[in-house]
Amino acid sequence: MVVQWTTADTGIPVVMYGESASALTSTVQAMTKTYTASDFCGEPANTTGYVDPGMLHYATLSNLSYSTRYFYQYGDKSTGLSEVYSFLTAEPVGAASTIHFLAMADLGHTTLDSADEYDYDESDDVLNFDPEGTPERADDTIQMIIYDNEYQQGASRGTVNAMAADHTQNWTLTLLNGDVSYARGEETMWDVFMDQFEVLATQAPVMLVAGNHERDFPDSGDRYGTNIDSGGECGVPFIERFDLPYDTTKPWWDDMGVKRNPLWYSFEQGPVHFLSFTTELDFSPGSPQYLFITEDLAAVNRSVTPWVVVNLHRPIYTTSSSGGSLSSVTGVANDLRAALEDVFYKYQVDLTIAGHDHIYERTCPVYKKICQPTNGDGSAGGPVHLVVGNAGYELSWFANPSPPNYWDKIVLEHGYSRCAANQTTLTCESISSVTGKSLDEWALNKPMDWTPAGAKNMTAAAASFNTIYDPMGNVVEIFGLPGANYTAVFGPVYKAFVSSTDNSIGETTINQLTANSSMTHVLERAVNGNLGTGTADTMVDVWGVLQPAYNVLMSLINSNSVPSSVLQSAEATIIPMFEKIGQVAAAYNNSNGLWYESNRTSMAGSTSMPPAAATAGK
Repeated sequence: MVVQWTTADTGIPVVMYGESASALTSTVQAMTKTYTASDFCGEPANTTGYVDPGMLHYATLSNLSYSTRYFYQYGDKSTGLSEVYSFLTAEPVGAASTIHFLAMADLGHTTLDSADEYDYDESDDVLNFDPEGTPERADDTIQMIIYDNEYQQGASRGTVNAMAADHTQNWTLTLLNGDVSYARGEETMWDVFMDQFEVLATQAPVMLVAGNHERDFPDSGDRYGTNIDSGGECGVPFIERFDLPYDTTKPWWDDMGVKRNPLWYSFEQGPVHFLSFTTELDFSPGSPQYLFITEDLAAVNRSVTPWVVVNLHRPIYTTSSSGGSLSSVTGVANDLRAALEDVFYKYQVDLTIAGHDHIYERTCPVYKKICQPTNGDGSAGGPVHLVVGNAGYELSWFANPSPPNYWDKIVLEHGYSRCAANQTTLTCESISSVTGKSLDEWALNKPMDWTPAGAKNMTAAAASFNTIYDPMGNVVEIFGLPGANYTAVFGPVYKAFVSSTDNSIGETTINQLTANSSMTHVLERAVNGNLGTGTADTMVDVWGVLQPAYNVLMSLINSNSVPSSVLQSAEATIIPMFEKIGQVAAAYNNSNGLWYESNRTSMAGSTSMPPAAATAGK
């Protein structure tokens, strides 16, 4: 167990710990390190966004017993120690054990007083607006209204507090699968995040993967090459602030010949083998990361850890409508399936847990977009793919309005998942951090004497798989929706706002958009720090932003004021999407943001359970 904390000065940092809060009989001295502006790869992280992070202390607690609660405090004996915290160690690694863990992604931070912060790309947005009068400029403006105040994530504090208060299980692990703080080069935001995260992180180890907002920046060796998503951080604060078990004896060289340490690793707890990798670096066949994934999965002893869970940031299956580029959600999902779906099938991975889409979504046990039948022994015929990116950032309302039938559940509501695994069952439940209610509950099952089919047999099964998936004209699933399509639609809408013959109508509509913009009033209401709609945007908030744009768009269409090319983009996806959002918002009080639910109750070793009331965080 590693304990990490930050101080202004080095001092003599120690951790004192023991099995009683009144008898911290063991002491270990910490190691200390830090980072500077010169460690970053770009702006604003190495310029205006940089502040001294302080001294980062790491202490390793060794020789711990299994299934034991330890109490600890950290600091400097001469200048002061923290309060006493505690954590529960897991049961031994092995099929006979049971573990409980929490999972989330795309968390972010919120200042305790909800004060405004500088947005990492605000100056870029302002300085690089498209020319006045162009559809692109209109799209810039309306998108800025919809996504105002994106530099804070109002729901994050509610989710963290709900997870920290969730004592329905003796959980011994928290997974945070990318897009951790959303500091994006503004280094003070890491301090805000860590302060907010302390209430949860002090209770159990946190294992993380790097997302785009930790790693991506041009010419930094990431997979995409052009994204500014990390604000010039290029993974530095993420790597230095979280002591993860990377194998630094096996460095790799990126396309520019720069030697780098890996951002992938694996570990085991109870009956589960966890493999974690980053979708922000090359994962194609032959890459260092791909070789690690295949070698690691091939070496898992399934008699010891019958369950295999893969952690990543961008999802291998998605309901997002974002398409049209290498880094788009649908584009990366296609690439992940091309590179790794056969690998996961071959080694009988049970579950992947991803984020990036700010949504909760779960597939059936699936292979090549086709739900797989249950095996003869009752186990699943393919992996389940879970997206838990609904922890804190604004909801991804641009989901496919007609999801393919390999999806079992899609919910647009902030929350987290809590899971448990023993030798024969892996269960997960999604909890709303807004209401505390259960959003979804499901299970995978295996017999006591389960043995894997073996890589050779699974490879043969994959080779003989001849069912070809038919998307049945689902445009969003096939191509995604390029940003140009939004520009084409929002441009005339915004033009209608500002060029109304009665200018007060346009002004009133824009004011309504701004007033309804979810994050503005979420942050205003989040000051109290309590759970509830005051700390999270809901689908009701989303519709409050989008309904005025939808009304104007439909008015333009009905008056034949929209060019045919714009009408085609609108009718294919955007209008059905808006209408779906309106329906979900109208039913919110009864369904908590439910977007889609299949009619499967039990299939392929995956059993959906009826929603039940939960007390987590309430």
